[in-house]
Amino acid sequence: MSGRMNQAPPDRLQPDTINAHLANVYPALAMLAGMQLEIFTPLAEGPRRVEALAADLNVAPDKLRPLLYALVTAGLLSVDREMFANTAESMAFLVKGTPRYLGGTAEAYADLWSATLHTAQSIRTGMPQARHDFARMSADELRAFIRGIDAGAGATARRLHKDYALDSRRHLLDAGGGAGGLALALCALCPALTATVAELPSVATITRECVAEAAADARVQVIETDLIAGPPAGRYDLATLRAVLQVLSASEAQRVVTHVAAALEPGGELFVIGRMLDDSRLSPPEAVAVNVMFLNVYEHGQAYTEREYRAWFSDAGLQQITRQALAGGYSILRGVKA
Repeated sequence: MSGRMNQAPPDRLQPDTINAHLANVYPALAMLAGMQLEIFTPLAEGPRRVEALAADLNVAPDKLRPLLYALVTAGLLSVDREMFANTAESMAFLVKGTPRYLGGTAEAYADLWSATLHTAQSIRTGMPQARHDFARMSADELRAFIRGIDAGAGATARRLHKDYALDSRRHLLDAGGGAGGLALALCALCPALTATVAELPSVATITRECVAEAAADARVQVIETDLIAGPPAGRYDLATLRAVLQVLSASEAQRVVTHVAAALEPGGELFVIGRMLDDSRLSPPEAVAVNVMFLNVYEHGQAYTEREYRAWFSDAGLQQITRQALAGGYSILRGVKA
């Protein structure tokens, strides 16, 4: 009752907060459109007027102009006398061909953001309305999705190499490694490292393509395995699980951690990288928000809490467990096999 008494009368409330939440969507949508059109790549050569940029992109200038100004307000472009240019962030991450290019994630984000619009119906029916059913995807659809979500793998590899002493490690298990980007990048950073990417058969075909394109067959091999069913073949002193556990049910995630840990040598390290909630489930805000999206694409997957992750690690015989929080609601959880 006292809570109601402390609330402002309805006639004094303003819709500013609601409108601000709705407006925050637009910068992200503008960025996505810019990534899909690859606006930032030709601008790497220097500032351009809308007419010249439109000619490069083969689009109409009057259609492109509103998006360019929206990207300016989002901090991804600058404008001076109607000459548009990349900012430092877009130059570093959104120019195709650069080492830290993230534009390949555009289609994956488009798919996930579109899925979030089904949230109410997913809750009403108890079933994800935009379920990711990899078994039903065409080969081209699966290839585009797997390659798209791999775009941030190189950045993850650089963070692991920078923050953890991995140069002494010899054999990496990239469990559920998708297109193999993490394994390929870590091998490039650690000259003595070899890697094995363990994936489902339908994905392993794509992984082999990517490894061959990188001419890395001598150092990165691909094996077909179901991590839920049992441990992968081989013995390793380093293992990674990037964006894997969050697509599984809690019981499946626990089994995967147990099976991957079983393949580690004593003293080997396991790194789990993905969206992770604080135990309050109220932070980080990006992980809280992405759980709403997960409702629509996975039957059981979600961003789990640090307490849940630590319990899985402990049950699998992993010790010295530490968590490093990253931007965007991501975390790295590290454990060492006893």
